[in-house]
Amino acid sequence: MVEFLTGLQPLQTSETDPDLMISRIQELDRSQVIDRVLLGYSATWPHNHATAPFALAMSERFSPIVAHRPGVMAPVAAARYFATLDVLARGRLAVNVVVGGSDRDLRRESDDLPKADRYRRAVECLDIIRRAWTETEPFDHHGEYYTAEAVKLGTKPVQGQVPILMGGESADAVDFGARHADLYMLWGEPLAGTKERIDRVTAAAERHGRAMRFSLSLRLFIGDTDDEAWARARSVERRIAEAAGTPAFLRSSSSDTSVGRQRALALTDHELHDDCFWTGLTKLLGGFANSQALVGTEERVLDTLGRYRELGVDAFLVTTGAEAAWDPSLEGFLARVKKELA
Repeated sequence: MVEFLTGLQPLQTSETDPDLMISRIQELDRSQVIDRVLLGYSATWPHNHATAPFALAMSERFSPIVAHRPGVMAPVAAARYFATLDVLARGRLAVNVVVGGSDRDLRRESDDLPKADRYRRAVECLDIIRRAWTETEPFDHHGEYYTAEAVKLGTKPVQGQVPILMGGESADAVDFGARHADLYMLWGEPLAGTKERIDRVTAAAERHGRAMRFSLSLRLFIGDTDDEAWARARSVERRIAEAAGTPAFLRSSSSDTSVGRQRALALTDHELHDDCFWTGLTKLLGGFANSQALVGTEERVLDTLGRYRELGVDAFLVTTGAEAAWDPSLEGFLARVKKELA
């Protein structure tokens, strides 16, 4: 069955508003179509190690994907934290490993390791974490980046292994994902580019004797007519354009040198691809990861999602609006998608 993910965006205010956060969590908890909710990571955002347990404590179905940067926490400490959280979540937890595209943001947290080295560190980090989750006897680890002795966790994840989600376009990212990802997260691309990415990652995973599942991130602008859908998309485009130079909306920094960002920006040479794949927001937001969109009627967007499904996409991370947030108005359409694309 096709799954739907969405994001709980950080509050764009100088001070976190608990009431607004509570209302967003409750709204997502009521959804019957959203399977998991991504809590992203940045050195400037409210810390998701605080917001994740807060959300779990006040919800019943809410299933968080907690983004995690290897390097900000020792692997055994991370393994213990996520195992504990999975127990408290009754097995609803997933982890999104984010190696990091912006050197500036990583340096905010005292991480100045070059990107290629960060992927090697991430592989070693996940090797230790997975081993800590599963080993029943104490073990030692002496590696390139980490040393740990007599490692043994008294608390194990409910799921045995907490699902690992990650994404990335570079060769190092693909190798890391092939070794450790359970779900490989793709930025929105036209059909041909999506197929190329799926084929590449699948081949890498098979070399490690692993199967791979995929998600695709898209903003949806849907209307009763194509004109109505485009009116909604253009309204959001105007709002973001008018807010240029302000922190009103999440956007990629020019210091983000990731291959994924460059690949996204390359798509903006043409605004419309395939039938309804739109990059108008991608250019405005500097190649931001969740700025590519589908625009059209339910039938048009459903047909396009079906084509991605045929390529091997197992889940869609869906948002809408200028904030790239969840909107309950999508509930009925996504219920239909789940039924028809099962």
